[in-house]
This record gives sequence, C-alpha cells and structure tokens, in this order.
Amino acid sequence: MKTIPIDKQAHFLAGAAIASTVCLYSTPLLAIVACVVAAVGKELYDATGRGTPDVWDAVVTILGGTVVLPYILLS
Repeated sequence: MKTIPIDKQAHFLAGAAIASTVCLYSTPLLAIVACVVAAVGKELYDATGRGTPDVWDAVVTILGGTVVLPYILLS
C-alpha cells in the first residue's frame, strides 16, 4: 500500500485548520476563499525561490478545507 507523503499530510491539515477557523467566525464561502488564497499564496511564495513549488500542494491544501467544511456545518 502506498503511503501519503508527510508534506501532503501537512498541507491537508493546514487547509482543514484554515477553513475550520475561518468558518467559526465567518461564512463557509469565505472559509474556502481563505483556504484557496493561502494555498495559492504559499505556492507563489515557494516559486520565488524560497521553497519547492508544487501544484499538488495547493490542491491538497484546498482539498483539506473542502473536506472539513461539511463536518463543521452539520455539527
């Protein structure tokens, strides 16, 4: 069985944390927008030479935010 790299796990959890925190104080739409902005912003920062840019990091970060929101909204 393949394992999920720790980097992708961290991005998933970061997206979940961002979306759930913003959703506590605002709307779910703003939570997803914040998650997308953070994910794309991080990859743009990495692209300036301060890290390793990877589009899958952004995808997994956004996925973390979208997976956690239904659980928050239904509870």
